[in-house]
Amino acid sequence: MTKDSVIKADSKVTLRYALSLADGTVIEEAEDAPETIKLGQGEFINELEQKLYGMREGSTDDIIIPALENLFGAYDESRVQQVELSVFDQDAPPQLGHLIEFTLPNGSTVPGIIREVTEANVLVDFNHPLCGRDVMFAVEIVSVEND
Repeated sequence: MTKDSVIKADSKVTLRYALSLADGTVIEEAEDAPETIKLGQGEFINELEQKLYGMREGSTDDIIIPALENLFGAYDESRVQQVELSVFDQDAPPQLGHLIEFTLPNGSTVPGIIREVTEANVLVDFNHPLCGRDVMFAVEIVSVEND
């Protein structure tokens, strides 16, 4: 690999970042310990990778991603489901607003946000927790390697 400071489609990039909501709530970050990713390998969301193209080693940016770009998918009302309260652990009852990971019959997992709790049912929103929300991706490029 050669040292080239401009990010391209297949670059190996070491970066520090913070993903936050418009109100400043941090969702995920790698600021203390930089993270190294190989672009084009599915390690990072494709739409975010594309926003890194052309950035150089040492540069920083605050990338605003409007909800309209559907980075996390379009909101789908059919993904809001009633789940029987009996499905939940009696020792840890569902609480409004909590994010819970559900295991599907095929073994994969999907996050769901508790929207309502009644005596018999729980309304769970299986849309991605960030769909329909503006997010900010604050990034610092630590190093760039290209083939």
